[in-house]
Amino acid sequence: MAGALENAARELRRLDEDASESSYGYVYSVSGPVVIAEQMTGCAMYELVHVGHEALVGEVIRIDGDKATLQVYEETAGLTVGDPVLRSGQPLSVELGPGLSSNIFDGIQRPLKAIQEVSQSIYIPRGLDTPALDKKLEWQFEPAGVQVGDHIAGGDVFGSVYENSLLRNHRIMLPPTARGTVTYIAPSGKYTVADVVLETEFEGVKSQHTMMHVWPVRLPRPVTEKLAADHPLLTGQRVLDALFPCVQGGTTAIPGAFGCGKTVISQSLSKYSNSDFIVYVGCFAEGTQVLRADGSAANIEDIAVGEQVLGEDGLPREVVALPRGRETMYEVAEVADGQTEKTPGGISFVCNATHKLVVRTEQHVTTATEAVADHEQTVVSYFALDSATDLLSGRRIELAAARSRCFDHGAVGAAGARSKAAEFAASISSSPIDWTVEARDIERMDDAARRATYQRYAPVHVERPSLAAAAEKAGLAAAAAAEVAYLLGLWAGGSAGSDSSPVFAVRAGDEEITRRIVSADPGSAVASSARYGYSTVALTGKLAGLLWTWIRRLGLVHGAKADTAALLADPYHVREQLLAGLVDAAGRVADDGRSATVAVEAPAARDCALVLARSLGISATASAETPAASDDIKRDPLYTVSLEGAGALAGVLSKCALPHNVAAVAATTSAGVERQPHCFAFAMKQLSTADYYGLTLSDASDHRFMLANLCVVHNCGERGNEMSEVLMDFPQLTTEVDGRQEPIMQRTTLVANTSNMPVAAREASIYTGITVSEYFRDQGKHVAMIADSTSRWAEALREISGRLAEMPADSGYPAYLGARLASFYERAGKVKCLGGPERYGSVSVVGAVSPPGGDFSDPVTSATLGIVQVFWGLDKKLAQRKHFPSVNWSLSYSKYMNALEPHYEKADPEFVSLRTSCKEILQAEEDLSEIVQLVGKSALAETDKIALEVARIIKDDFLQQNGYSNYDRYCPFYKTTWMLRNMIGFYKQAVHAVESTSGQITWARIRDNMSDLIYRLSSMKFEDPADGEAALVEKYTQLQRDMEEQFRSLGD
Repeated sequence: MAGALENAARELRRLDEDASESSYGYVYSVSGPVVIAEQMTGCAMYELVHVGHEALVGEVIRIDGDKATLQVYEETAGLTVGDPVLRSGQPLSVELGPGLSSNIFDGIQRPLKAIQEVSQSIYIPRGLDTPALDKKLEWQFEPAGVQVGDHIAGGDVFGSVYENSLLRNHRIMLPPTARGTVTYIAPSGKYTVADVVLETEFEGVKSQHTMMHVWPVRLPRPVTEKLAADHPLLTGQRVLDALFPCVQGGTTAIPGAFGCGKTVISQSLSKYSNSDFIVYVGCFAEGTQVLRADGSAANIEDIAVGEQVLGEDGLPREVVALPRGRETMYEVAEVADGQTEKTPGGISFVCNATHKLVVRTEQHVTTATEAVADHEQTVVSYFALDSATDLLSGRRIELAAARSRCFDHGAVGAAGARSKAAEFAASISSSPIDWTVEARDIERMDDAARRATYQRYAPVHVERPSLAAAAEKAGLAAAAAAEVAYLLGLWAGGSAGSDSSPVFAVRAGDEEITRRIVSADPGSAVASSARYGYSTVALTGKLAGLLWTWIRRLGLVHGAKADTAALLADPYHVREQLLAGLVDAAGRVADDGRSATVAVEAPAARDCALVLARSLGISATASAETPAASDDIKRDPLYTVSLEGAGALAGVLSKCALPHNVAAVAATTSAGVERQPHCFAFAMKQLSTADYYGLTLSDASDHRFMLANLCVVHNCGERGNEMSEVLMDFPQLTTEVDGRQEPIMQRTTLVANTSNMPVAAREASIYTGITVSEYFRDQGKHVAMIADSTSRWAEALREISGRLAEMPADSGYPAYLGARLASFYERAGKVKCLGGPERYGSVSVVGAVSPPGGDFSDPVTSATLGIVQVFWGLDKKLAQRKHFPSVNWSLSYSKYMNALEPHYEKADPEFVSLRTSCKEILQAEEDLSEIVQLVGKSALAETDKIALEVARIIKDDFLQQNGYSNYDRYCPFYKTTWMLRNMIGFYKQAVHAVESTSGQITWARIRDNMSDLIYRLSSMKFEDPADGEAALVEKYTQLQRDMEEQFRSLGD
C-alpha cells in the first residue's frame, strides 16, 4: 500500500486496554465483511464496535443469545478467531458542525483529504481514525439571540459561523435532545469545533456544548412538523422543469443504463438547482498587507466581505469570500537573477502551498545544429505550457517547460532542415507566457524554464491626496504637498542636518537645492560653513511641523516605525517630487537620462525609494555593500537603489532642482507617462504549517489584486479533493450566484466509497449522507441529496443477506429491500424545523439507479418506483443518438403536478396549458410515426403533418440541451416558458390556418412561406440568459408578434 501503513502508524486506532472485561467480546467466525462475535451479552442493535487488534469499525446487525453478528466497514483480511471485539455503547454516528461543506468523506465520515495527508498514499490504511471535522481549524463564532439566564431547547440557534461565500450563515444549533438554562455563552471570537461555546443547566446537571455535535445515522432528526411541498426543484433542464418537475422536499429516481447521462444530470442538479446545499454521496500568512481600492494598506485578516481591493489596472475588485485554513506555507522572496539570497528591501510574502502565483516565463527561441550518433540535426528550443497529472492526488498540473523539436539533416539535407527549422521557429510566438502556478509546484519546473520565470509588480494607478489633505489640516495650501514631498526626498537622501528637527545640510555647490528649500519656506534660516563646505537650512513654522510629522511616519529618523506604504497612492507628481529630492541629495543619473542610482544608508530610505519608484512604473532594484571595518568599528551597509525606465523616470528627473549633467530632460506631465508592470526573479522556501488568510474576488474581475509591496497576486478559493474521475471533475464546477461564479464545492459535501472498502460501507454512506442533509435542513436550508447509485447499495444488502443465509427474494435481493429503500426515501420532505427562531427547510432526494442492461423491471428499479413520486427514465437509444438529457418523455412521470399548480399560476398562468399541449403533441407524434412507417407521410392529414413537424422542433430544440454551451447549459424558467409558448403558438396558429381555410392552406405552403420563422423558432435556445430576462423576453415577444403577423398575411 505504498507505505501507507508506515506513514499512518501514529494515527492508527488501537483497542482501549483500560476498558472493562465486560465490554469485550471475541471473534467467533469471519465471512468477508460479516463477523460473528461471542460473549456479547448486553450489546444493542446497530451498536458501534471495534473489531480485532486494529480496531476495525463495525456495527451490530443481529443478536442471537450471547452471539452478535457484525457488519464490518473495513477489510477483514487477517482477522482470526479469538480476536477481541470492543463494544462502544454508542450507535454509528456522524459529526455535524462547521467544516462539512467543501469536504469529501468516505462512507463512515472519514475525511479523505486528511487520510491522504497522514498516509501519503492513494490507499486508506485499515484502522486509520481521523476526525471528521478539523479540531484545529478556528472559526469566527458570533453569538445570536441567547443570553445567560435564557431557557434553550433542542434545535434553538445560539450562534453562527461564516463558512464560505455560499454558506455565509452556518447556524450553530443546540442538539435536538438537549435543553436547559444558559449559564455561559462565549463572546464573539475565534474558536475550534472542540471549544466550549455554551453551557447549560437542567435539573442541577450542567452540560457543555461546542459548535459541533454527533447524531446517529440511522435515526431521523426530529422536526416540529412535516409540510406539503409547494415549490419546484428547478434544475435548469427544460425537459425536467417543464414536463416532469420535482419539488423541494420531493423524491426522484433516475434509472438508466451505462452511458445514458445519470452523472451529467446529477451535476446539473448540483450546479443549477435552486438548493442551498448539496450532499453528493489561495491564501497568505497573517499580517500580509494588501492594497484597498483607495490605495490604503490593510492586513489581509482585517479585510471584510464586500470591501474592495486594488487591481493592477487601478480598478477595484470586490471581495466575495474569505477563505481560511491551515496548510504548509511557503516564503516567496525577490532575488537577483541567478541568485538565491533575498535582495535588500525586496518583495517578500508568505503564502499557503496551494496559493496560485501570477508568473511570467520569458520566451527564448533558439536554433542550433547538433550531432547525435553521427547524424546532424537542427534543433529549435523554446518554452511552452505543459500539463501533467500528479500520481498521488490525481490533480492536473500546468507548468511552463523547455521544449525542443529536431529536424534531421539526413531526410531533406542540411539546407532543407535549417529552412524547416527556421519556419517552425518563426511560427512560435515571441510573447512571454503569462500563467499561474501553485506555490508547491514551482519545484517541479525544469531548470531552464525556472530561470526564465518571474513574478511581477505593478504601478499604482490610484491617486489619493493624503499628503495634500495633511497639508490642509496643518493650515497650508494643498499645493504645498509637492514641496513637502521633495523635502522628504532630500531628507531620505542623507541631507538631514539634525536628529530632532527639520534642518537640512546642503553641499556648497548645490545652490539650486538651497534656493528650492527657501522657496518652499521663505521663513527658513540659512547658515553657511566654509570650513565644512555645507550650508544648513533650518525650517520653521507650519511647514516644518508637517515635514517632521511625515519624516517620522516614513521612519526616516532613528527609532521611528516606518510606514513605507503611506504615500503609495498619492498623486503621481507628489511621488515624483519625493524621488526627485532623493536623486538631488544622493543620486547619479546616466548621461542619456534613462537610468539613475541613489545611494542611501537608512533601510527606511531604501524601502521608500523602491516602493515609490515601483508605484510609478519605474524598474527598481536594490543592492548592499558593507564598507570594510576600521579600528574595530563595524560599518552599516550602504544601499544602492538602481532606477530604470525612460518615460516614467523622465517625470522624476524633470522635477529635480539639479541638472545632473543630463543633456535634455523635458518637463514631463505625469498624466502623459505610460506606466508598465515590471518583473522580478524570485526564490521559494518551504516553511512549517500555519494558518492562512485569503480573499476570493468577484468573477467579474481577473481574480488578481495587489499586495502593499506592489506584487500582483491571485485570489484564493476553497477547493475540493480529487479521488476519482467524478471527484476530479466535481470540484472544478462553478455556479453563478448574484452575478458571480462560485465553486460548487462551497455548498457541497461529497460522501464517496473508495474501491478498496468493502461493500458494507455503501450502506453506511447512504445514512451518512441523509443525516448530513437533515442537519443542513434543520438550519432552514433547502438541501438536495443525490445518491449515485442506490443500485450499489442494494447489491451490498444482497451480499450481506447472502452471508447471513437469509431467504433470497427476486434476483437474490433480500425480502426487506423495499422496506429499506422506503426508510431512506421517507427522510425527504419539507419541514418546519425544530427550535427557534422559526425556519423552514427541505431535503430533496434524487436517487440514481443503474439497472443491468437498462432493464427497468430490475427489482431495485421496481421497488424504487413504488416509493418515489418522480421518475426520470433515461433512454439508451436517445443517448446513442446524442440526445441529452436522454429522458424518455413517454416513460417518465411526475406526481407533483397538482401540488405545483398554485405556484405555476403565480409564475405564469399560461404555463400549465402549454405543458399539456406539448405532451399532447409528443404523444400524437408517437402515434403518427407508426402510421408513417406503414403508409408514408404524404397520406397524413395536413394537421397531422403540422403535429409531426412541431414535435420535431420540440424534441430537437426544446427537449435537447447542450451542456457544454454558455447559452444552453442552464435554462431559467422564464426562458423555458417563452420557448414553449412560441412553439405551441406556432402549432395552434398553423392548425387554425389549415382548418379555417378548409385545406386551402397546406403545411407545405406554411413551410415555404415561413421558413425564416421556423428557423427563428429553432434558434430560440441560442439566446444567452446572461443577457438578462428583459432582453430575452423582448426578443421572444417580438418573435410572437412576427408570427401572428405572418399568419395573418398568409390568410389574406
